[in-house]
Amino acid sequence: MMAGAIGPAARMTDPAQSANAASCFLLYEIGVGQVRRSPGEACATRVSPASTFKIPHALAALDTGVLDGPDARIAYDGADQPFVSWRRDHNLRTAIRDSVVWYFQRVAERLGPERERAYLEKFRYGNADPTSGLTTFWLGGSLLISPDEQQRFLLDLFADKLPVERRHMDTVRQLMVQPAGTVVNAAGSQTFGPATGVVVAAKTGAVRDRSRLDVRWLVGHVQRGARSWIFVALVKAPPDAPAAAAVELAANGLTEAKVF
Repeated sequence: MMAGAIGPAARMTDPAQSANAASCFLLYEIGVGQVRRSPGEACATRVSPASTFKIPHALAALDTGVLDGPDARIAYDGADQPFVSWRRDHNLRTAIRDSVVWYFQRVAERLGPERERAYLEKFRYGNADPTSGLTTFWLGGSLLISPDEQQRFLLDLFADKLPVERRHMDTVRQLMVQPAGTVVNAAGSQTFGPATGVVVAAKTGAVRDRSRLDVRWLVGHVQRGARSWIFVALVKAPPDAPAAAAVELAANGLTEAKVF
């Protein structure tokens, strides 16, 4: 599956147990520090960001004005798409929710290669390399980022420390908020966390990379009362890894740390 797609039946209790698989789970309590980093080697290894790149992509689009807000609409051109949810017009709000690749490919065309590179560098986003193709560099292409770098980027986003207007950071944070007890994207929803007591802002990612391995991400933020955490979950595994592998890894880690 592409674009961070998850399905309700795709579940795996320990996604790192299959041959040649690698995983990383990071948990950082804001105001406290690192709670968990396991295992260290995988957390420092760069892989394709897949649809987690929609987070900085949306920030760049809002900051440049190529999108004028969460209701910025782009018309569906009728091309064949792998998910029913993609076969209609979308705005930024629904394109993040449904992880709509074609919408962000149009955003990339509006930004152009020079601005794409400039924002990658401003955000210190992984290797900041968009050279493999303007509309695909984040989808198994030249752009690579490690879980450690994802965590740093998210910490900056949730602390208003990125070099864009605060209102744009606030908009993107709000667009990441998930329905209670679930994570939603192109293929549907997956149970994630309790239905009450926490607010989860998150983004999935899923792609087959240049090494022909499947990359699965879930990255985000959890608010519970006065406490909050940044989390990053990555699974890299042989082809046909469960689409929800990173969702399961994150849920397990957050539960073990008593965040959920």
